[in-house]
Amino acid sequence: MVVAVIFNSQFSTINSIDAQCGVKVKSGDRSRFMEALAHYNSHNFKNAAAEMRKVAARNPKAAEPQFWLGMTAVHDGFNATAIRRYFTKCIELCPTYPNALAHFYMGMIYYTDKRYDDAVAELNEYFARANGSDDKEVTAAYEEASNYLYWSQFLAEAMLNMAPFDPERLPGVSSKHNEALPYLSPDGHTFYYLREVPVEQERTFYHRELEEKQWKLYYSVWQDSTFSRGTELPPPFNSGDPEGSVCLTADGNELYYSIIRRENGYANSDIYRVRRVDGRWQQPEALGPQVNGQRSWESQPTVSPDGQTLLFASNRKGGHGGTDIWRCHRLPNGDWSRAEALGDNINTEGNEKMPFLAADGHTLYFLSNGWQGFGGYDVYFANLNDTYGNRPTNLGLPINTEGDEASFGVTPDGRRAYFAGRTEASRSTDILIFDLYPAARPEAMRLHRMTIGHGAASRDTAMMLADQGVNIVTLSDEGTLPAILCAKARQMPARVTLQDSVMPLAVTFLTGSRLTTEGEQVTDALAKWLTNHPRVHIAVECPKYTDAKTVYDRLRRQGLRPERLAYRGGTDIAKPQIVKQ
Repeated sequence: MVVAVIFNSQFSTINSIDAQCGVKVKSGDRSRFMEALAHYNSHNFKNAAAEMRKVAARNPKAAEPQFWLGMTAVHDGFNATAIRRYFTKCIELCPTYPNALAHFYMGMIYYTDKRYDDAVAELNEYFARANGSDDKEVTAAYEEASNYLYWSQFLAEAMLNMAPFDPERLPGVSSKHNEALPYLSPDGHTFYYLREVPVEQERTFYHRELEEKQWKLYYSVWQDSTFSRGTELPPPFNSGDPEGSVCLTADGNELYYSIIRRENGYANSDIYRVRRVDGRWQQPEALGPQVNGQRSWESQPTVSPDGQTLLFASNRKGGHGGTDIWRCHRLPNGDWSRAEALGDNINTEGNEKMPFLAADGHTLYFLSNGWQGFGGYDVYFANLNDTYGNRPTNLGLPINTEGDEASFGVTPDGRRAYFAGRTEASRSTDILIFDLYPAARPEAMRLHRMTIGHGAASRDTAMMLADQGVNIVTLSDEGTLPAILCAKARQMPARVTLQDSVMPLAVTFLTGSRLTTEGEQVTDALAKWLTNHPRVHIAVECPKYTDAKTVYDRLRRQGLRPERLAYRGGTDIAKPQIVKQ
């Protein structure tokens, strides 16, 4: 009998397959074997399977019948149980089976079983054997195999690098009610969050679960060794309109959050700012058209500690698709710049939301369903100062799961993370906290409070300083020259007096003929301040002419015009000074 077959190149190598795997189909069964292949070629998969099962029963150690039984199961209703049984047996009998499809389906089986390393090995074997093949059924699986390999590699690495994760319920902040959207203040002393509580109304005999409930903003304060049980935020908060998560500047005097208000039949979510004056919160102020769109949703704000950068989630036009993360910068006049979407190293065609800017001002955590993940929304982190545009890092297993993750925040010292979720013992959604693994931590920061004086006036401020290394801090008021501080966090002064004519820079500038690292940083900070104050002209005075010239040259390289700069040396001044002209 002459048989026309689909896999001509494969069928012509039956003997070589048997020889390679060490077991041949018995000569007495060859006719039935070829008849089964003829049924397969005619798409008569039931008869093909029936005949091939007879061959397999008489040749239990031959891999070839197992492969074709697997292929009939693929085409006859994609019988998953049979596919698993026959391809597993085929590869067990012949790990180097020549047909690429055996390794493709074995890769799928391993992927289903979450044996991702084995899936990677089998799928790579598929590609090695499919390379250069002219078999249409082999090459037809190429795209699907690529997808399975992509995910298998990702999940294999994730399983290998699983992070320690042991979240614990945070007492005080967590209660018998549901809590959501937690935020820890920059000083680490106050948690803000939403709590779902019963609406105040007359009690009835109905079951408590039938009570109407609403979400309200609460806060808990650190007392002794735990957080307080929670207090409802006073007016102007909890005004009746739905309110979202909050964030604060380092000094605690500006709070940003979202409010949903119905306007002309449209429920519009916008971002508001509330100032604290003499310990009392003022009325909310909408941030204006540069931030809030008239027919778009803006929410989930996060502000840098210095109050100069605002990020938020929005579905406005001009993004990458769905909900994106947008950014505004504070302008010199105090207004916000026009919002811009973060680049495609953050935003995708999917949805990005719940941005959280760490206390270091550049490590961003956010949720996304557009990047490679484990299912639903995962938590990712990225460095906003990354000039190479690297893709964000998935926080990994088991922090991320197959479900949707919720809000995510990190303590100011960068060591712990918190979110709203449930433990096995939880009956409601609680605020959970856990130790964040080192590779995912932001730079550790410390809140530093300072009094700034100028003449008879003074004001209090606060800033986040790097807990390790040297900090460069620029301070100024209207009509004064800046004070540029260069010190470790624990050595930063508690009071600084600003000058309007002479500014000593207490830093060693030169090592030999070159600026020290601190000298470069201070000079660059001065150049930045001068760029933002174009009417100020300066003269650099140092004990030595070469010292002043070196500082002058670096200022010039920062783009400052020569008519704004001068330098002098040979004076009896003990330290470099900046003098207004």
